[in-house]
Amino acid sequence: MATNTLPDQSNEPATLGSDSGSANFNKTFLKFLTPLASLRLTVVLFAMAIFIILAGTLAQVNKDIWVVIDEYFRTGIAKIEFKIFFPPSFFPNLDQQNIPGFIYFPGGWLIGFMMGINLFAAHFIRFKVQAKGKERTIGWTIIAVGSLITWLVIASGANKDGFQGYSLLSWLALWWLLQAGIGMATVAGCVLFFYIDKHRRAERGLILGFTILLGCLLAWSISQGQAARFSDASMRILWQLVKATFAGCVLLSGCIFLFKKRAGVVLLHAGVGLMMLSELIVGTMAVETQMTISEGETTNFVHDIREIELAIIDETDPKEDKVTIIPKSILLAKQGEVVSDPKLPFDYELVKYYPNASLRKVSSLTPEEKKQTENPATAGIGMDWIALPMRSASGTDMGGGVDTPAAYIKVIDKKTSESLGIYLLDLEMALQEIGQPVVVDGTPYQLYLRFKRYYKPYSVTLNDVRKDDYAGTNTVMNYSSDIKLVDPTNNVDREIKVWMNNPLRYSGDTFYQSGYHADPATGKEMTTLSVVNNVGWMIPYVSCMIVVVGMLYHFMITLLRFLNRREKQRNEPTAVDELLPPGKENDPAWQDRARLQAFMAHYLIPIMIVVVFGGYLMSKTRVPKPESNEMNLYEFGQLPILYEGRTKPVDTLARNSLRIITGRQDFTVEYDEDGNIVTTKSKEIAAEEQTEAAKESKDNPETSDSKVTKKEKQKTTTKKYPAIKWFLDTIAKPSDAFEYEVVRIENPELLHTLGLKKRAGFRYSFDDFIEKIPELSKQSELARQAGKGKATLYQSRVLDLEKKIGTVDLLIQSFKPPEIRAESARDDLIEAIRRHGALERRNPPRAIPPGGEGEEDKDWQTYSYAWTRDLVKASFAKEKENEATQAWTKILVAYASDDVSTFNKEVRNYQIWLNKHKADLPHTSLSKINFEAFFNHFEPFYYCSVLYIFAFVMVCFSFLFWTRPLGNAAFWLICLTFFVHTLALIGRIYISGRPPVTNLYSSAVFIGWGAVLAGIVIEKMNRLGIGSLLASVAGFSTLLIAHMLAGDGDTFAVLQAVLDTQFWLATHVVCITLGYAATFVAGLLGLFYILWGTCTPRMTASAGKEIIRMLYGVLCFAIILSFFGTVLGGLWADDSWGRFWGWDPKENGALIIVLWNALVLHARWGGMVKDRGLAMLAIGGNIVTSWSWFGVNELGVGLHSYGFTEGVLKALGLFMLSQLAVIAIALVPQNHWWSFSKSKTPE
Repeated sequence: MATNTLPDQSNEPATLGSDSGSANFNKTFLKFLTPLASLRLTVVLFAMAIFIILAGTLAQVNKDIWVVIDEYFRTGIAKIEFKIFFPPSFFPNLDQQNIPGFIYFPGGWLIGFMMGINLFAAHFIRFKVQAKGKERTIGWTIIAVGSLITWLVIASGANKDGFQGYSLLSWLALWWLLQAGIGMATVAGCVLFFYIDKHRRAERGLILGFTILLGCLLAWSISQGQAARFSDASMRILWQLVKATFAGCVLLSGCIFLFKKRAGVVLLHAGVGLMMLSELIVGTMAVETQMTISEGETTNFVHDIREIELAIIDETDPKEDKVTIIPKSILLAKQGEVVSDPKLPFDYELVKYYPNASLRKVSSLTPEEKKQTENPATAGIGMDWIALPMRSASGTDMGGGVDTPAAYIKVIDKKTSESLGIYLLDLEMALQEIGQPVVVDGTPYQLYLRFKRYYKPYSVTLNDVRKDDYAGTNTVMNYSSDIKLVDPTNNVDREIKVWMNNPLRYSGDTFYQSGYHADPATGKEMTTLSVVNNVGWMIPYVSCMIVVVGMLYHFMITLLRFLNRREKQRNEPTAVDELLPPGKENDPAWQDRARLQAFMAHYLIPIMIVVVFGGYLMSKTRVPKPESNEMNLYEFGQLPILYEGRTKPVDTLARNSLRIITGRQDFTVEYDEDGNIVTTKSKEIAAEEQTEAAKESKDNPETSDSKVTKKEKQKTTTKKYPAIKWFLDTIAKPSDAFEYEVVRIENPELLHTLGLKKRAGFRYSFDDFIEKIPELSKQSELARQAGKGKATLYQSRVLDLEKKIGTVDLLIQSFKPPEIRAESARDDLIEAIRRHGALERRNPPRAIPPGGEGEEDKDWQTYSYAWTRDLVKASFAKEKENEATQAWTKILVAYASDDVSTFNKEVRNYQIWLNKHKADLPHTSLSKINFEAFFNHFEPFYYCSVLYIFAFVMVCFSFLFWTRPLGNAAFWLICLTFFVHTLALIGRIYISGRPPVTNLYSSAVFIGWGAVLAGIVIEKMNRLGIGSLLASVAGFSTLLIAHMLAGDGDTFAVLQAVLDTQFWLATHVVCITLGYAATFVAGLLGLFYILWGTCTPRMTASAGKEIIRMLYGVLCFAIILSFFGTVLGGLWADDSWGRFWGWDPKENGALIIVLWNALVLHARWGGMVKDRGLAMLAIGGNIVTSWSWFGVNELGVGLHSYGFTEGVLKALGLFMLSQLAVIAIALVPQNHWWSFSKSKTPE
């Protein structure tokens, strides 16, 4: 983990003494340490760490996470089987179990130990204290004080006698102090700006930018008042980080005195060492347990779900139970042997043990199963039940499976050595407090095979547990538990609330809200709290901020040095000078002509481009105004509807539904001259008739000619419609909607099943295959039985089509009133209620808001249910109908009857009603809904991608001719597009009420935004056109990825309970996404360097050096952002479930990015790679980042997994192959590159 910078004289080894014996020892010792301090060793260790992390990630597909941690990460030597590199989701047709072979490889702890040795040796050899005398004393004194502060901050989280994690001041007071601190920093920035010499423009520019940013932040926080204040939960995290940052700043001050410019490197390495120590402490000392309590009950113990124990309980004493425990290690150590111990009331023998098992009734076994299964039990519950072994669960898979062991225990009388029976003990029975009774010498005992228990000096009572769902869904928004904690030893008796991302820290334990369960039979609720004992939980907070402070200081010095060098190089000829021919420098006529050309190049053409494309964008913002004879579909699309946990405009529901079905947000319909829909099927029938007519022409030429002529005269027109029309036709005129060819079906086998012919465009109507629905349902059931990861391509397409049909059916059923006949009203109402219950389980879209005061239902309802409810009210209770239901009825009736004026009038009236009652609409903001409808209409990201393409074309042409005019025009077009891109991001933030990144779709949009910003900065600094090329390519490609990810539905989807925290979304997620963006930008620069040099003759040596300098600078930002974001993710995990680093696949992917960036930088600093090698390694960063971004999701396991995404795996593989291809091209000797082919000394 050593780091090297520019060599100086201070890097010479230090001597420890002056006498010859001591000198010889020192030389020997230094000779021993020198290879251990090698940067080459550092790079090798980074590579080994990346490999073991990748192997451990892939191993989690088939193994429990805790098994993987023990076998790969918390071990000295890991056994890595080759089969793990062929996960089933990547190679579905390959039997993984048939792949032989394995290797032994250094495990995580051995690699970490070697990194620690390398780090120690590097600091001992290279990092010499540069201060002397008083300065040295001051430096060491400050470091001592900083170390004391660091220890105090860490110790503040280890209060064994009471509550932890709280500040001395209230959170509101801390917020005020934070605002005051920002204000003081702003004032200090202003003073520093005017104090620094005006010639130091780089420092002044950075200070000014930082000061303006702080000033804007302060002004916003003051103007927003309490709305801007972080929640108490967020303030608690911020308080920990502020304390850690303060400790880091004190330590940095001391390091500056002692190590001068290398202070940042020393400090960040110290932080890394502290973080590695934290993992060692967690691996050896931390204990993770759970506490499960039912409402009204009290408990004083926790259990470890990864360890079991055999409990023998004597309940004969009415005051207390006598419990004898046999740990798992002892229980399994002598399986098959009789175990005798004086402390046990009987001897025992473990006959059989299953790490994971399920119970089956013996009577339910088939004769064949009885032959294959042996039941060892001779007494107890095992006579009626049998334990069947199961595959071990994956500890971090999305199902959250936990192993449930079972054992057959033979109980033996101590005196007679006779067997008292073989008993079945199972964890499931223990969880239900069902023991296995055994009588020995007249004394009854209860046997339990249960989770290992830890008893606490305090007790916890569950007063209430809540599960809050998003409106209209079963998606959990939050779990919370109201508990009473009583600790007589500390005189504590308090009622406390624990909820997601807001744990309770008490007496060395941390309680995290983990789960919720309601007994389906009794309705009794229970909560699951994760209880973690980790004395070093504050160490990651401190080490994180120490590393970040050190990184920022070190790379800030590098940045200032770079900017100052750039400032000295600004003595370049002006644009006017460049345009003057030799010898015409003093000619006024030529000077005027050159000024005109410079004006056109710098201003006129770019302004024209910006005005033209700006006008183009403005034209797309115009809201459509229908003609007098057209229905106002846009205004109808603004109506609110509740679906998937949030209120949204109907237009959003229509677009998302149509996108799921056809992959587009619009559709086309072909009409004949009479206005009838012309389908492909009708064309096929007509073609067949034409063929028949042609055959008849031989027998009756006149008749057949007239038929052919009549068919040829038919003319058709094609119209394109928005998704909202398809939606209205689906719910109001389904017979028309079923004729629209909007269902995309490509699979030949599926087409054969549906009796369809392959056609251009692969689009079919529901009418084309509606008769084949029963057969499709049969195939869908067979596909589901195949199981996840085992379905064939055909079966996957069957399920995909079933999903599309289900989407349409859900819309129809949600808006279809039941048929209530007078002669059978009671039966019809019962059927309607049954149908409503079935519909509710599908979480349908709800169009009807509550009716206001006196309304029994305070939640949104489906139109079909609200219509039925109002019918009953009006017919039997004589109550007033819901006004919203009436409005929807009038709108749908008017649309179905093609009554344009009535439709528009009723839509306007309903809008007026909504605005009048907007205060009574739950979960609804009409202003946001109207803006979202406009946002959908504008489609800013689509048009940004179009403009990025135009900019890319202009940049490419600028390399051939009109370099300055086209280059400037492309740059300003990119700036305009970036401005719109930024506004669109702000629009998404406004609509969702969340930070910019909440899912894969928004991550693609934000990564593109960050990459474009980097491209603009790069282009502004070097004017080579590379920055504009990078921005246009990154902007378009990421928006294209986002467009493809949008096909799954709503891009504003609500968050899972554990993710519902603004603080971590705004810090960890934003930071890690910017780290992705920076790593991709570095990779793109590497691509441009190699492709520009190999495929064109235009890359000069100076231009190549400039690209490499930019690449290096971006890598520095990438490692800061990726490291900080990754560690913040660990802190979030610690705050959510008590585990700073759980070695989850997504966590591992992020860590690999950090290690890869560190590897690249250390390889550069150690001289192992030069310009070409740096570019190649940066391209490798593209592969690493894409793996972390998408690859780990395709594994289908992990707490952070977002699930397998259709089509992503193939695209990911092709992208990785393309990057490897460019790396292969770079292996060509550089003197054979096109740009350097004439040079004798290639770069």
